[in-house]
Amino acid sequence: MKAERHDSRDWYYLIYNDKGELLASTSVSKGAKDTLRSNRISQMARQLCLNKTQLLVDLVSCTLSRDAALSIMEENCPPGKYDKRH
Repeated sequence: MKAERHDSRDWYYLIYNDKGELLASTSVSKGAKDTLRSNRISQMARQLCLNKTQLLVDLVSCTLSRDAALSIMEENCPPGKYDKRH
């Protein structure tokens, strides 16, 4: 996805489209040592403006292309939803 990662207490990932507009963001805890539970996967999918949890799974497993994912994100969360650098 070419996400921009910001390190803090957690890892924050910012997703930009090809125009440099921030589309979505999500975070991952640095402390989590086990697999993600379904409720957290669902939350991350919503944060990334993916309207189905399966789309996040497809993105992570590389069966959903970057272009397709960006298109879905732009449909669900138009650019400008977030400040430029969160």
